[in-house]
Amino acid sequence: MNQRNIPQPARSAQSPGKALPDVNAETYPFNTVQELLEKTGNFSMFAVPPPGHLARASLNPKDTYDWFNLNGGYGLDLLSDLHRFESIASLSGQQISISQTTGHATGKFQCLCLLCPPDTRWNPRQVPQPWIFDPWRSQRFIMQECEIALGHERCYFYGVGRTFPVNVGGRHVLLVGGVANLTRGTGKFEGREGTLVCTGTLTPELGFLGNINLRVRDDQDTIVSESELTPIQGIRDPDRQNTFIELRLAKKNQTIRTTFGPPSPDGRISLITPAVMRSAQFSYVAGMRGVRTHMSLGQVLGPMEAKVFFDLSAPPGTAESPVPFTTQELYTFNDDKGKTIGTVSCGVVEGQSFGLQFPAAPGQPGVRFAGFGPIQGGTGIFAGARGILTVNSMIGIAPHAISLMHVLHLADPSGRFRCRRRS
Repeated sequence: MNQRNIPQPARSAQSPGKALPDVNAETYPFNTVQELLEKTGNFSMFAVPPPGHLARASLNPKDTYDWFNLNGGYGLDLLSDLHRFESIASLSGQQISISQTTGHATGKFQCLCLLCPPDTRWNPRQVPQPWIFDPWRSQRFIMQECEIALGHERCYFYGVGRTFPVNVGGRHVLLVGGVANLTRGTGKFEGREGTLVCTGTLTPELGFLGNINLRVRDDQDTIVSESELTPIQGIRDPDRQNTFIELRLAKKNQTIRTTFGPPSPDGRISLITPAVMRSAQFSYVAGMRGVRTHMSLGQVLGPMEAKVFFDLSAPPGTAESPVPFTTQELYTFNDDKGKTIGTVSCGVVEGQSFGLQFPAAPGQPGVRFAGFGPIQGGTGIFAGARGILTVNSMIGIAPHAISLMHVLHLADPSGRFRCRRRS
């Protein structure tokens, strides 16, 4: 986009008597900000632990001589192969079908996850107090020495995560969610700002098996491709116990207003944001010419309404000190006649936000929001739903335009949400 063609900022329409700002006022026109938000490379990957990972997975305190991990370690040294991944949802009548395909490996994911006390704060420069691993309790951990390698390009992260033990069909399953900030990169990732989220399971061999989504800003137009990429070539499904519904969300149009809701018990304000969710195909390739991404939008699946709780008075988050947030969200899936066939309720319990700037629109405020939390339940076709929500969001403020990449990770051992795998 040529900066000379962008209208200059308009003054806020907020009246002096209002206690809260008008987040819908236009610093730049809504459609301009929405277009800038789309300058984002969206990577959807699937992590699969390599054979023999258990030999290096657990970290035990060296002074305890707990050679057989009887007392549990205080960290996990994760290593997974990264594969291309697509999961496309479609509604037909009263049913939903997820076409989920894992492709060939394109890179590596490594992360040192250090268990820590629940009140440990975000601090990229400090090793947390050690905490014994307990697979039967939800625990917080710090993501250090976190790296993604795609081809010859790399990006490095710092973040936080949690484990969520659940019972699925009488079987103990340890779900895992994480959120991390891109701290530095090489190749096309150099100088970028971006956010990573992950959701999956911790395997009995102490490896991470699941979905990793990365969004990086692409103001230079060197990552996002306008044309479709090489089709994914499916391999044998590495995870038949879980289904991932990948969603793209945005406001229906510029007339949709964001409103303030009731504050949280701790005094944080809440924003009520209506959005339309669509199925999406998030494609990427990693080759000699570097990484490229492409997004194709699919069927409209229904509305989503989110209450976002955060401290409006806090300065924009930084890599050293992001601003925490939480959410409560309701995903409503409707058939082609508008009748609700199922809902999923969930919310972010571990969210981090960072200030976002737009080089082509000086003075336009924005935020990167990313986080995760447990699925709390469902109705209709999603009755009894268990799993994790991840959100990876880019938004503008005044005007409140949104570009959201969400995943509903459903524990699905019977495969009731899956359709025949595409080849």
